[in-house]
Amino acid sequence: MHKSSRPRPPTATTLTNNAAPALATTLPSLNRRSSLYGIPTLDRLGAVDSGTLRTTLNRGDRNPSANTLRRTKPMMRSSSAEPPSARLGATSNRVSASLPRPPAIVRHEQRKKNCLDCGGDPWIHFSKLVTCCFFPGLLRLLGKSNPVAQQAWREKIGLCVVIVALCAAVGFLTFGLQVTLCPPQSYESYSYFNKSSTKFALSNTLADKVIIRGHAYNFHDVRTLLLQRNLMDINGTNVMGQDLTLLFTPPQFCQPFQQQTWTCASISSTIASAAGIEASTKTTSCPSLSWLENLPRHKLTLSWNDISQYTATTHHKLIVFNNMVLNASSTAAILPFTDPLINAYASTDATRIIHSSRDLLAATLCLQERAIIGYIDSTPLGCLASSAILTLSTIVILTLVFTKFFMALFFHWFMAARLVKPHNVTASHIVHVEPEFDPTPYTVMLVTCYSEGEGSVKATLDSLVKTDYPDAKKLLFVVADGLVVGAGETRSTPDIVLGLVELDYSLPYPVPSSYLAIADGSRQHNMGYVYSGHYNCDGHRVATIVVVKCGTLEENDAAKPGNRGKRDSQMILMNFLSRSLFKDRMTRLDCDMQLRIRHLLRIHPSQLEYVLMVDADTDVHSDALKHMINAMLNDRNIMGLCGETRIRNKSESWVTAIQVFEYYASHHLGKAFESIFGGVTCLPGCFSMYRIKISKGSGRFVPLLVNPDIVEEYSENVVLTLHQKNLLLLGEDRFLSTLMLRNFPKRKMMFVPQAVCHTVVPNEFKILLSQRRRWINSTVHNLMELILVRELCGIFCFSMQFVVLLELIGTVVLPAAISFTIFLLVQTAVTGQVQLIPMLLLLFILGLPGILIVLTSRKMAYIGWMAVYMLSLPIWNFILP
Repeated sequence: MHKSSRPRPPTATTLTNNAAPALATTLPSLNRRSSLYGIPTLDRLGAVDSGTLRTTLNRGDRNPSANTLRRTKPMMRSSSAEPPSARLGATSNRVSASLPRPPAIVRHEQRKKNCLDCGGDPWIHFSKLVTCCFFPGLLRLLGKSNPVAQQAWREKIGLCVVIVALCAAVGFLTFGLQVTLCPPQSYESYSYFNKSSTKFALSNTLADKVIIRGHAYNFHDVRTLLLQRNLMDINGTNVMGQDLTLLFTPPQFCQPFQQQTWTCASISSTIASAAGIEASTKTTSCPSLSWLENLPRHKLTLSWNDISQYTATTHHKLIVFNNMVLNASSTAAILPFTDPLINAYASTDATRIIHSSRDLLAATLCLQERAIIGYIDSTPLGCLASSAILTLSTIVILTLVFTKFFMALFFHWFMAARLVKPHNVTASHIVHVEPEFDPTPYTVMLVTCYSEGEGSVKATLDSLVKTDYPDAKKLLFVVADGLVVGAGETRSTPDIVLGLVELDYSLPYPVPSSYLAIADGSRQHNMGYVYSGHYNCDGHRVATIVVVKCGTLEENDAAKPGNRGKRDSQMILMNFLSRSLFKDRMTRLDCDMQLRIRHLLRIHPSQLEYVLMVDADTDVHSDALKHMINAMLNDRNIMGLCGETRIRNKSESWVTAIQVFEYYASHHLGKAFESIFGGVTCLPGCFSMYRIKISKGSGRFVPLLVNPDIVEEYSENVVLTLHQKNLLLLGEDRFLSTLMLRNFPKRKMMFVPQAVCHTVVPNEFKILLSQRRRWINSTVHNLMELILVRELCGIFCFSMQFVVLLELIGTVVLPAAISFTIFLLVQTAVTGQVQLIPMLLLLFILGLPGILIVLTSRKMAYIGWMAVYMLSLPIWNFILP
């Protein structure tokens, strides 16, 4: 606590009101090249007064309409290329640009072309293609007057088109593929022969049937039909089970092969007499096969074994043509020249030889209409194809599910313990090291605050300070994002933070320092105070830096002066570390931070090696930092990692209760599986650690978190497309992970289950809905970026890229897939026909996480939370997406 003799920390009001006089009195004390900081610096505050404040942005240009300095996307090297070695002044050649000033005094040399009109982005082209019917004039009539708003609307429609197409593909795969490739028969199939008999007799099912063109019809139905047509009456005890195909009108292509005296009456009489049928013909017209279309029928099938044995043991000669079985012996009198064909290809498939002769093909086409007795008992090619596709897709999904499960088990059983094994420095490592040298790396603990209350902020800072790590090697770095008073609080968040810190008054009193913020227009110019001191808690004393973003004088009456967002707070530290590492030109804010860090830790900021990023509502376990540092020391390829985030307020409401198991599964199943590949796709912003740089020996190093490519792209301030908004504004933490994987695909992003923290989750459904929709949008767009990185671990179906593709598709089609599954389950309950594949998928997807709990954590309480989660599946799978 502060002594009474110390001056009170500035409040939200005094921070802004004192900016102008402090700024004026401080300007003369700084030189362009200051020996106090030991590096070349630029007198930035003096430049503010003259209207020529410069920045170290790379290739900056101006958006004249918004008076915004635009950070263009840097020229990215190949992801597979070796990172360049760092060098002194590596970023000193960046082209500087002016900070935004009022339009009246800003001179623009050339108006830049709006990037929305520039080609090269396939996503923009696709969105314009699917909305080509909506011209800009029409969109203006619909209220979309801004080109940026028009492009965002086009991208939304384009995204909806993609989602609908994928859902339709899943629906077609579930319901339409089988119907299309293997259409259901409108009739049942009967076996031609009696399979239970040792003799080749007609099947018992044909006892009350008649056979017409390979199908079995009910005898009474056919007789009634012919009587109604006033054509003939078929009767007699021998009619049932007989083939009556020849009683019906022959097709036109049989005319060349018919005898001139072959009339319907004579043929009918001949066939009827041969079959022992008493047929009384009332007219010379033959019955038509079309009359039978509405009668119930059954397809007759024969196997190849039936055909061979039947031909060998009887006088009938059967051949197969186009999957149809023809009894050519029954038409020998009509087509006598087919006898050579019958004798040569009896009991075989004669399709190929028949197609080789035009005359033979014409005769056989007539033969198939007059002599067909059934069809080959075989599965159609379309049915085989549909079954193969469905089986393959099921195998792929089940393989992924089981692979994730067993790899997560492997990670927990064999990798997790080795990952955090204490890193001991043996005598061989320190033989040439001076006795005073301490190899323990310096770590920055970044806490970003916004509107959190005193209890939440104090709990977070206390937990970080009390971690099992040397206090002399820790730097607590707190950024207060604006002069904001939280709900239910009487003091602003900066006042709360400063009240918890023992401030150091041996250095000059803080003054507001300008820097270029991540914003547009006049909001790009922001100012902040830098305080230094120590945080004391339970015998621990940790060096502390507090940066308060207070805004400019124009924001004095604004609701949230200085507020620029969490990404801007992160960039304050990342830009500072990048400039310190490369000995680049610094802002006044950077110089102030460097002075205070060197005073507190007695080191240059370039010696800081790790950054732990924590939200202000997160409590870190005392051993978490130690486990994270051990993982970094044990594997130099790790560039980022996260621990397990648990819920502090799990029993506060039903909204918090349904999130408990979802958090657990996402870490111990999802992130554990991704850690096998070394590619955790999302390090949560509430609790994650990044490596600032990696030493390559002989004074050489590779920048990681502060790599210029990452710093430049992560600090993009002009967001014009919906894709950019989802990456930079809705999910900046996931985008930072994406940038790390994209720039360093051969390095690792890991999950450390031993490092645990507790955080507060939304306790109201409307807040949860808003949060998850932001996360889902961010997830989709980040996965779209990651899927293009070919250098990720693995090949083809066994690669991280393929896993990302399936995760992207699964995220998009989740509501539709669950809907289809529920429909199939309901259909099973109603019809009694078991849908085996969807039931197995649902069983494995829902059951394996429960088995994972038993085999890994052995915390039976999570079984109960899993039951709560299953009851809330409609919320997770329908409402939230």
